[in-house]
Amino acid sequence: MAELQTPPGSDSRWFDLSPRQTTLAVIILLFLATIPMLTKVFTSDFGTHIAIGREIVNTQSVADKEFLNYPSLGMRNANGEWGFQALLYLVFAAGGVYAVSFLCWAVVFGIYLLLHRSMTLRGANPFLAVFAIFAFSGFLRIRIQPRPEIFTYLFISLTIFLQSEFYFGEKKWLLYLFPPLILVWANMHPSYLIAFVLCGAFFVDGLARAAWKKEVQWTRLKTWIVPPVLAGGLGLIVCGLNPHGYSAILIPLHLLSRGEGGGGGGGGSAILMSISELTPVKGTGLYLYYKAAAGFAALSLLLGGVGRRIYLLDLFLFAIAFKGAWGSARAVSMMGLLLSPGASLHLTGFFGVLKDRFAPKLAPKQHDPARDRDRKKKKKGKKEVVKPAPPVEPTRGSLPWVRVAVSAAIIVAMVTFGTVTLSFSFTQLQYGIGMTEHKFSFAAAEFLRKNPVPGKMFNFFDIGGFLDWQLYPQALTFIDGRTYNKEVFREHQMVTGAIPGWEDVLRKYGITYIVLKSVDSSGTILPVIPALSRAPDWSLVFSDGLFLIFVRNTVQNREYLSKHVISKSVLPRHVIAESYHYMYLGVSPVMAYANIANMYMTMGKRQEAIDVLRKSLKEHDEPYLRNMLMQLEQGGRGKTSSGGLRK
Repeated sequence: MAELQTPPGSDSRWFDLSPRQTTLAVIILLFLATIPMLTKVFTSDFGTHIAIGREIVNTQSVADKEFLNYPSLGMRNANGEWGFQALLYLVFAAGGVYAVSFLCWAVVFGIYLLLHRSMTLRGANPFLAVFAIFAFSGFLRIRIQPRPEIFTYLFISLTIFLQSEFYFGEKKWLLYLFPPLILVWANMHPSYLIAFVLCGAFFVDGLARAAWKKEVQWTRLKTWIVPPVLAGGLGLIVCGLNPHGYSAILIPLHLLSRGEGGGGGGGGSAILMSISELTPVKGTGLYLYYKAAAGFAALSLLLGGVGRRIYLLDLFLFAIAFKGAWGSARAVSMMGLLLSPGASLHLTGFFGVLKDRFAPKLAPKQHDPARDRDRKKKKKGKKEVVKPAPPVEPTRGSLPWVRVAVSAAIIVAMVTFGTVTLSFSFTQLQYGIGMTEHKFSFAAAEFLRKNPVPGKMFNFFDIGGFLDWQLYPQALTFIDGRTYNKEVFREHQMVTGAIPGWEDVLRKYGITYIVLKSVDSSGTILPVIPALSRAPDWSLVFSDGLFLIFVRNTVQNREYLSKHVISKSVLPRHVIAESYHYMYLGVSPVMAYANIANMYMTMGKRQEAIDVLRKSLKEHDEPYLRNMLMQLEQGGRGKTSSGGLRK
């Protein structure tokens, strides 16, 4: 086939890409946008999912009763996440934790591709769609961990894609993939109600568009009303084929309503409300993301109004995003999935108006003497062949500077917005692949495997999942991150907070050893650690800065302790080391420096405590730290947050 020739004088510019070049450029940009999304495994829930997935694969069955936490053994615990757990374990067994990191990255890339296709099907500019996705990448990154929620994000994107393909694309048959999608989703995470909400939003938008175009006739409507109703009905039928049954469809409603009077309802409400990510977003660390999204959405709607590209569907998606996150802080991470499609269309409309407003002017007609003579001859009756006038062409040259400036400003603002939110997420999750170095102590797990302590364990819930993974079935945990047994969680809080009666809890369960973190994820020292450090009936047998293992002094443990006991004087040094590290993981420097100063005072090193406080004030001029320094310089001990560890 002969190649198309560019007509002489055509206005071909270097940035005019062919469809194939555009597709390639978009894929490259989306791939680059996934690179900052790489995060090391930081969640203890990873271990719980691995342990349960291992049991599912090995036994080829899904347990419906608790088998990891000994206080809750035999308690009914329907597992609606078994599909994710089995998949996670198979990936881990095949390639280790690096394969798990790749799985998380692949899910993110799939989300980006599906969202982008959905946007372009609706008429969004391909490059503006990329920028809209990137703008909200920081929101998504705060939950990119090997948890079942990441597949919820993927399934949301896939639902939006299937609906967009049916209502706006040509491959309408893809809508019939919705029922199998729901079947898989229902066995990976009990949040699939949102799929039906999204389907309803697309359906109502379709009806509204038909009414606007005056096409509300059955002969026209039946071609697109019957398939979504049929697909949605089949989805409702198969969604109950999961361990929770049809009751799981109500779980998201309970999550969304918990912040509005739901605290006194179900038995687990108090537990869920004590976990910050499941509370309403206001008052949590994620509220900043929420407010940033509100500002972005307001500006997007303003530009969409100028560009006449505000659609009912996008208003629905905006409402779902903000309502969901308002009720549950965890839903902040999925806001970008629902806000970016509308933003891309708003910007496309605005840029279209901008292009029309500052379009190049047509070149003025030039005076041609030869054509004047031809006209005169024609008037005299002479038949002459008149040459056709050349087509009027737009002026050549660069784009209008106003259009370039406004376009550049908006794009830079979007990239900046995405970069800032990404940067903030970097303070919460460590970048890279594999596991974060200072979250879990494999050395402690190895110590317990080689030197098992007789009796039962008490553990801090944040490391329970890791211990599930590393020690089951040799040892069972007291609690893990699921925290579904409210009575056990209450007792856990009593012990870790050293609340009066905490020793009675340990005696109640016959606990002989305790596994804790030297510094928890908020940067504080658990109150029970100073209590244990001063208690003569508890000995320290392991400490590596991350985990601490205390063993009860009993006649039965005398031989064990004679081999493994270590001095409690190592605790302050380990707390200092961890406090420094946790500052790089987003913990408040004020809390970290206060811990460090208190540990130096515990060690009897007043001058080192003064020096570290002076250093901290150069970086963070906080009244709390200044008051501590003043008291130390005047000879007082200053306020302590450690409770005083034993020297």
